[in-house]
Amino acid sequence: MEMDLDVKMLGPGCRKCIEITNSIRQVIEENKIKAQIEQISSIDEIAEFGVLSTPAIVIGGDVKCVGRVPDRSEILSWLKKR
Repeated sequence: MEMDLDVKMLGPGCRKCIEITNSIRQVIEENKIKAQIEQISSIDEIAEFGVLSTPAIVIGGDVKCVGRVPDRSEILSWLKKR
């Protein structure tokens, strides 16, 4: 059975965080990727990933992006590699 990909959006819920979350959802839907998105806003939980700046994206346990808003093609490339 194919498992859903684990995607974590790390950030306090700012405008950039919302923008990234929406982009991730769109890429997942458009490409029919099985994934679960989790929003993590707790500073303690974010620190557990070694992230010092937000927003950040973690896919399958790997930190992919920190402190910037990636474009959708970049998000898709990360999701497809998993």
